[in-house]
Amino acid sequence: MKFLSLASSSHGNAYIVDDGETRILVECGVSHRRLQQMCRAAGYCLTDMAVCLVSHEHKDHANCYEKLLASGIPVWCSDGTANALGNDLLEIFDLPPGANVGMVERFGTLNVVPFRTLHDAARPLGFLIQSKVDGEKLAFATDTVNLRYRFPDVNILAVEANYAEDILALCTHIPEKVIHRIRNSHMEIGTLCGWISTLELGQCRQIYLLHLSDSTSNEGRFVQQVTAVSGGIPVCACPKEGVFQC
Repeated sequence: MKFLSLASSSHGNAYIVDDGETRILVECGVSHRRLQQMCRAAGYCLTDMAVCLVSHEHKDHANCYEKLLASGIPVWCSDGTANALGNDLLEIFDLPPGANVGMVERFGTLNVVPFRTLHDAARPLGFLIQSKVDGEKLAFATDTVNLRYRFPDVNILAVEANYAEDILALCTHIPEKVIHRIRNSHMEIGTLCGWISTLELGQCRQIYLLHLSDSTSNEGRFVQQVTAVSGGIPVCACPKEGVFQC
């Protein structure tokens, strides 16, 4: 299974998951034209995508979903996201009332299990994606304060590492209400490291750090911190924009 980052920041997010037979888009938070360009740069056509998964309704994750629908690409999300976007053409993941983990949906050779995340959005989701071709599992979670899942036997982790508390505390130019929102809706690097340290990562071969903040993160430091708690698993930070695969 391959995981490619096309864009990863508060300005826009888009990623491709490909197991050699099925390709899906995760997030569509850039313009449709830019997404087409990014896909071509990665060696794909946007129409190659079997489906697009959207974690929540914010523009940097769902910007061009209407144009994807118009081009015939199904877009899947939670019922809360669909209601927030106000579009009846969106496909909705089945999560029973009160459940944190939903039912599996099958897209070609990729099985997707949605799970609840913690963000200031309408029922945001992360995704556990498993290939029937090679059996590999990828856990994707961005824009979440924390995670409450363990993902046994996961092979690829793609998770948010948005900011560091000590860097944020020095950013006197950021309004207090923005600082409050960051702390209550995004993953701090210490929180991420604490979570990763609880996982059994014997099958994990790669960790991707997503959605680093322009002003309150440090890529090199974050990679070192996560490497230290993951037992030496290769770690890389996805750039703000540009086709990227570790």
